Amino acid sequence: MAHVIRKAFGLDEASPLRLPDEVVIYNTESTGAVHAAMKSNARYHCSEYFGPGFKGGEMVNGVRHEDLQNLSFEDNALDLILSSDVLEHIPAPYRAHAEIFRTLKLGGKHIFTVPFDPSSPADDCRAELHGNQVRLLKPALYHGDPIRPGEGILVWFIFGIEMKQRLQAIGFEVQTLYLHAPKRGIIGDGAIVFVATKPFNAA
Repeated sequence: MAHVIRKAFGLDEASPLRLPDEVVIYNTESTGAVHAAMKSNARYHCSEYFGPGFKGGEMVNGVRHEDLQNLSFEDNALDLILSSDVLEHIPAPYRAHAEIFRTLKLGGKHIFTVPFDPSSPADDCRAELHGNQVRLLKPALYHGDPIRPGEGILVWFIFGIEMKQRLQAIGFEVQTLYLHAPKRGIIGDGAIVFVATKPFNAA
């Protein structure tokens, strides 16, 4: 992801992830390598999801709480949103994408990764939310949770081509980047990064 951020903002490959002071950045995580590299930026925000009992923007143990399905940021507030393997853990990911679209400035970008199967026309929905009850449609998959290391976090979706179509329907221009840069440690077939841009002519 750092490679894509540098290219999007015209930074040299060896340079720090330091963007111009006027760029408003929102990282949907408060841990990890990208957070560590970008947290010194002047207008950098980060968050975690702590559960339904907290309000968007509330601080929990020194970390901002946000529900990506109902962000507390104002319309057209953000230049860059980052999410790394986050959206598959949300029961309504396209509601989250719509919120991301709302909060991005014109020309703003959401750079993100998700589990993605380019051979699948449709998303693989593995669970649904009925009221407060989780209904599993397929055997449960869990990823590690850096905020709750003793617990796993449920995978609701593995995405397919449908994802790009639905993002375009929201209004995004979508790029799919298949990265291969061995000198930067980017190898293998799974290095896929998406860039969803809010067009300058968006309503």
